[in-house]
Amino acid sequence: DLSGPSPVVTTVRSMKLGTQAEGCVVDDRTGTLYVAEEDVGLWRFAADPAAPATATPIARVDGKTLVADAEGLALAPKGRTGGYLIVSSQGDSAYTVYRLPGVTYAGRFRIGGGTIDGTSDTDGIELALGDFGPAYRQGLFVAQDGDNAPDTQNFKYVSWAKVKAELGL
Repeated sequence: DLSGPSPVVTTVRSMKLGTQAEGCVVDDRTGTLYVAEEDVGLWRFAADPAAPATATPIARVDGKTLVADAEGLALAPKGRTGGYLIVSSQGDSAYTVYRLPGVTYAGRFRIGGGTIDGTSDTDGIELALGDFGPAYRQGLFVAQDGDNAPDTQNFKYVSWAKVKAELGL
């Protein structure tokens, strides 16, 4: 229904990084905003608009564990502060996993070819925990596949249980 009131947008705070900010995700449990900066790495901000807009570096693009461009971010929360932060490591078509709350490196994975092709040039990712049917009992990881030539880009679905098992999480 387009006859209703128009949304009103109000800026409550601005935050700045040195170069191109990409994906972001908020951990509602801890009030933490995680932001990927394309060629630099990952940053943490307090999500509360009343907090200072100070960025804390938490992981650097190093060409091995995280390859530029750092892009999409997703969370797999566990308990009060634990779980995982997943980052699209676009430069090598992989996904880097960090253990929370300390944002320590936990491993990397790729979505390889099978019945359909794997992913490459990923910008956006998402992870939803829960039971999504027989193939996705512990959660569903979704990755945008930016280069799917000769067809258009699409999305690939991966079992979060399989990712955890492969990485020994």
